[in-house]
Amino acid sequence: MEKKYLTIVFDDGPLPYMCEMIDLFNQYGFKAGFAVMGSRITPDTEYMIEYAIDNGFQLVGHSQTHPRLETITSEQVVDELTTPINNIKNRFNYNITMTRLPNLCRDDNVLKICKELKLVLLGHGMKCGSDWLPDATPENIIKETLDTACDGAVACMHVKEHTYEALKTILPELKARGFMLVNPDELFKIYGKTNLPYGVHIHNVNNI
Repeated sequence: MEKKYLTIVFDDGPLPYMCEMIDLFNQYGFKAGFAVMGSRITPDTEYMIEYAIDNGFQLVGHSQTHPRLETITSEQVVDELTTPINNIKNRFNYNITMTRLPNLCRDDNVLKICKELKLVLLGHGMKCGSDWLPDATPENIIKETLDTACDGAVACMHVKEHTYEALKTILPELKARGFMLVNPDELFKIYGKTNLPYGVHIHNVNNI
């Protein structure tokens, strides 16, 4: 069976179930990314960030407070995007080079700023059952994720209990279908994408 690769990046952490998700991925020899919000990194959640780093999972920026970036000033956009990146560098000695914009919301000015900041923007290349919604169900998350899984995809999921429950079915099934789940950095390297564009949403490496 030909090996296929994709990456899942989980938004909105650090939150409960993040470490459990990491343990589940480790069971299958998989990796993933976590797009973290700066405001959620506190003395009570730092261990989750450390656990991700220690287990070789990739951290991605997801703003400081999750605003709609197109509704705030340019200076505020820069602060929202750079504050968590700088804090993680200072607190954990970890370099973040990729970001997922909150809700993927942007306008031309936001994208221009991202390009100036040399940020690689991760998109949403699969449907995953709208798992950010409070009433999302594991069954729907499982169905949509497996139905839309494709080679080279950059998927967006969230650190939620119902997502964690869905992953218990999703991960072994993807492995059975010949998928290998890797960090975003590794996905790009596997496909020879070494000069990534800045300020452009990447939904699938095959479309770069």
